[in-house]
Amino acid sequence: MDIVQTVKKGCNLVAWRFYTPLNRLLFRLNHVSYGKNLKVRGTVYIYRHYPSAVIRLGDGVSINSAGWANPIGSGDRTYFQVNRDAKLIIGNNCGISNTAFTCEKEIVVEDDVMIGSGCRIYDTDFHPSDFQKRMAADQTAIARAKVVIGQGSFIGAGCYILKGVQIGRYCVVGAGSVVTKNIPDGETWAGNPARKIR
Repeated sequence: MDIVQTVKKGCNLVAWRFYTPLNRLLFRLNHVSYGKNLKVRGTVYIYRHYPSAVIRLGDGVSINSAGWANPIGSGDRTYFQVNRDAKLIIGNNCGISNTAFTCEKEIVVEDDVMIGSGCRIYDTDFHPSDFQKRMAADQTAIARAKVVIGQGSFIGAGCYILKGVQIGRYCVVGAGSVVTKNIPDGETWAGNPARKIR
């Protein structure tokens, strides 16, 4: 191992040891539950808007939440934004890098999932699609639907996973994809909109 690799390894160790306890404190203050062996580099932004909002992380979760923590130029940090009565559930041994979760219903990330830098995962359209309802700010007209990312799947950098999508187990989603449809187990999809490539 050369001197550069040794220095990088040492900096990573220092970052994990400094930011992980800080985020554990922030999680407790924001009623975010987490399991054993949590590791965080950088500071996770938490928007838990109501006491009924649930954010739960399993064991062995690793999170990058800073530009320097994954300097590929895609995403500045990790955001957990969870609204009234909504649930964000992240399973065991997941890796998340500078990803934004916006949850108004339910987002489930199963065990052993890797999510690349700069991804956006939304279970809501944010605004009504109908013009009149949008101008009237009719919150009841906003479409929302549960998102599931299945066990062992890999989501490449810069992807958008949109409302109602269910990604099966052991799938690969290519970098920069916009996923609007369900993906069956074991398939690789890519593109905008994402489609099966193998």
